[in-house]
Amino acid sequence: MFAEMLRGMLQSVRGMSVVSTVHSEPDGIDACMTHQPELLILDLGLPGGNGLQVAEGLVKCSPDSRIIILSAQASTFVAPANLNSHIHAVIDKTRTYAVLQREVQALMRTIAPETVPADPLDVLSPREREVFQLLGRGMMTKEIAAELGIASGTISLHRKRIAAKLNCRGSELLRFAALHASAHPAAARRGSPA
Repeated sequence: MFAEMLRGMLQSVRGMSVVSTVHSEPDGIDACMTHQPELLILDLGLPGGNGLQVAEGLVKCSPDSRIIILSAQASTFVAPANLNSHIHAVIDKTRTYAVLQREVQALMRTIAPETVPADPLDVLSPREREVFQLLGRGMMTKEIAAELGIASGTISLHRKRIAAKLNCRGSELLRFAALHASAHPAAARRGSPA
């Protein structure tokens, strides 16, 4: 479930394409050799081996790749010398989504600066952003329509546009909205001007 939510958040970052999600060290090494991703987001606690072996495998086949490490021991993690220059960030798992989103966006701005807005929601109109934030609060289409004083059909149209702009649909969109609301609680309560 964690990996699926993480995938949904990453797919919402403009310019980002998730090529693989794996759950073990051997599968991680295979995926890195096959896809040679520009960015590897790596949980060190992988079944079947040490996550650092995945990072080492990636660096061997794709020396320009960057790595973001997720760890429960982020504060005590010491990068091996051969990976030091490839590691962009080490993030504590308890703060993953908000911090990880910022780190991914910062890295994407260096890789492809023209494709990444400072905030992934910058692609949304003010009304779409407002609908997105209300979705993040767990509101249904009819509730959002009543809250904003507009027709349910209009809310459905906004949802379709939001999904297309953020490149996530259905439950994936709802998960991303909820994650964004939990990472930015003040904005989610306040909403945006119409």
